Amino acid sequence: MKIAEKFGLIFFGLAVLLAIAVFRMAAVQAWIAWFASITFVTFLAFGYDKAVAGKGVMRVPEDVLLLLVLAGGTVGAFVAMPFFHHKTRKAAFRIRFWGVVAVQALLIGSYVMWFRR
Repeated sequence: MKIAEKFGLIFFGLAVLLAIAVFRMAAVQAWIAWFASITFVTFLAFGYDKAVAGKGVMRVPEDVLLLLVLAGGTVGAFVAMPFFHHKTRKAAFRIRFWGVVAVQALLIGSYVMWFRR
């Protein structure tokens, strides 16, 4: 199993378990539980990656960070990047990050336009 797959399973598994717990305990809609959970897990993933940077420990691959953002963790990433001063100067990552945000904006805009008719 590749490193990205391991980290992906860990972080997405954590998000699913947290979403289930929030859904059951707080009696909120499933999508609210998911977005709260994936936001928190994305924030943790960015923080973990920053904490282990330069220490010779396995880092979270950028693809996993971007998948967490794509899965709904955009707010977590927006907060984590300046909070941890992580991935703020790496141009290649920022371009991909803003690409994911643009795709999300298009999807949300399309959804709203479709159901507003």
